[in-house]
Amino acid sequence: MPESSDIIFEERYNDILDFLVIGDWGFQGKGVGRKHGNQKNVAFVMKKWAERYNSKFIINVGDSFYKSENDDHQGVDSIYDDKWKTAWLDVYKGRLAEIPWYSVAGNHDWYNNVYAEIEYSLNVNSRFFMPSLFYVRTNIISGKKPTKVAWIHIDTNLFFYTYDMIPNDQMKNNFNILGWNNDIEVENKLRWIEQQLIEQQDSDWILVAGHHPLIGACVSFNYMPRLVELFERYGVSAYFAGHAHVLEYQTPKPDSPVAYFTSGAASRTSDGCSGKDWGMPEGTFGFLHATIIENEMTFSFVNATTTKDKIVYQGKLTARSTWRPK
Repeated sequence: MPESSDIIFEERYNDILDFLVIGDWGFQGKGVGRKHGNQKNVAFVMKKWAERYNSKFIINVGDSFYKSENDDHQGVDSIYDDKWKTAWLDVYKGRLAEIPWYSVAGNHDWYNNVYAEIEYSLNVNSRFFMPSLFYVRTNIISGKKPTKVAWIHIDTNLFFYTYDMIPNDQMKNNFNILGWNNDIEVENKLRWIEQQLIEQQDSDWILVAGHHPLIGACVSFNYMPRLVELFERYGVSAYFAGHAHVLEYQTPKPDSPVAYFTSGAASRTSDGCSGKDWGMPEGTFGFLHATIIENEMTFSFVNATTTKDKIVYQGKLTARSTWRPK
């Protein structure tokens, strides 16, 4: 299974970089009192936003496929699994069906054949973009001031769970196949992340996408604090995650300049991380919208519990190149 890619995937955009962030979106079960599940409500609103703002891609922070009914299965079985159609292609229409979904694996993806998601990306439909479990992209945005955005996509399952506490037999088997059953592999992957951060220090923005959140008390799980240390040391601009089925945000601080986003409410809801700076209550579905123009990122959390969308939080970030000169 491709664990990490040596290729840096480069993309070029004109003037504005607009994108959406969703996670935990593959649950197709029906909501209480609804004709269909909340996944379709969120997808409907996302389509409107993607078309309104001409979004260039989606950051998919994992848990792409769930067990939605008693006779269903976790994740996907193979590249031929019906869920590729029923949970993805048939749900996300319009602009959402035209742009790439830059993806990482969540724990529910690991509960079945996580390699099938990589194989699907490589051999069936590269719009579901996950060439390996860890990979790097760069965005070059033209304009009066050319802007470089680096994206580091990581699999946080190795850091969130110790081998002995893995909650699923198939996930444990997948870890065994990769040899992810010891601290040496954890250290190897942390070194890989650090090396990518070092190599991207010339970027105006460094953004990281993973599945598990790093907000408040959620930082404390196993090796997750090591990620925070690396992000702060190398001036990461923002980290995007899901796993907690909520919309939450932790603002940059003088001693911790990283912005932490959780957007894991695209098909399920739950409580979130204690100690957050802002968050919506359990029962809220939605996603994150963001736009980068040179040295400024504006972002909006969008409540899409119904098809009547509502902005529930907005903010701005400044490029790392303004507070951490190259």
